[in-house]
Amino acid sequence: MPRRAPKVKGLFTALLTPFDGEGRADAGRAADLVRFQVSKGADGIYVCGSTGLGPMLGVDERKAITEAAVGAAGKVPVVVQVGCADTRSTVRLAKHAEKAGAYAVASLTPYYYRPGELAVAKHFGAVSKAVTLPLLAYNIPQFTGNNLLPETVAALADAGTIAGVKDSCRDLPQLLDLIDRVPEGFVVMNGAEEYGLFAMMSGADGLVSGGANALPELMKSMVAAEMKGAHQGAIEAQARIRGFKALVRASPIPSYYAILRARGLDCGSPRRPFLGLRRAESDRLISTLRRLGFLSPSG
Repeated sequence: MPRRAPKVKGLFTALLTPFDGEGRADAGRAADLVRFQVSKGADGIYVCGSTGLGPMLGVDERKAITEAAVGAAGKVPVVVQVGCADTRSTVRLAKHAEKAGAYAVASLTPYYYRPGELAVAKHFGAVSKAVTLPLLAYNIPQFTGNNLLPETVAALADAGTIAGVKDSCRDLPQLLDLIDRVPEGFVVMNGAEEYGLFAMMSGADGLVSGGANALPELMKSMVAAEMKGAHQGAIEAQARIRGFKALVRASPIPSYYAILRARGLDCGSPRRPFLGLRRAESDRLISTLRRLGFLSPSG
């Protein structure tokens, strides 16, 4: 019987990874950030993905962040992105996530090299066989160099290898083709906030959002409104999301760290080669967000 992931729906925060003053992944701050997200209505937490700088983290760091997130999330489901450039390491992290109590695992397509569709399909098969948790494929070809095509996703779904997909390909026709091809009960989570509403109206089950780290209330307002059928409210929230994303487009991940700091959650600075915002840049961003009503005067 194919594994399903019915709790993967709504708003999942693509959790950023906090770092301490020495540049090490900080599990304690990660737990604080998870609790903040849960308090603001996140339906789930997605750790060690692109926003979480998963490919930049060491294996032990990824394990520590996973354990912290699961421990802090309570009843809120945690999906752990375990994908690595190689299958063996991905399997090891998937087994750890299962032992740690994750609800599901997700895996990038293997990155850097381009082994071909058959090799990528066998990669997902190996991960699926290694754990009893639901497995989601994570497609972000602009980073990995490997595009997981809708027909491949559908075949993996029909075979019971994967329970869902996080699609961040930023190709609307491909997303629509994917939604049309997959079987009933298969989870499709969109990872592009700029057209999150369109994706949900077209059949996606929800949004995995990096911007939710900084403004979970904004992302939740759009997702919740659409799930309730309050289309006008969802349209208005989507417009504001597009406005917010335009403000942080030049440096989204460093901007999320700066915004969280202004909100009283110091997550340090992103790992190099990312550079944190300069003080003047941060002050200008926070001032603009407050002036436009994205943040209150106190954060």
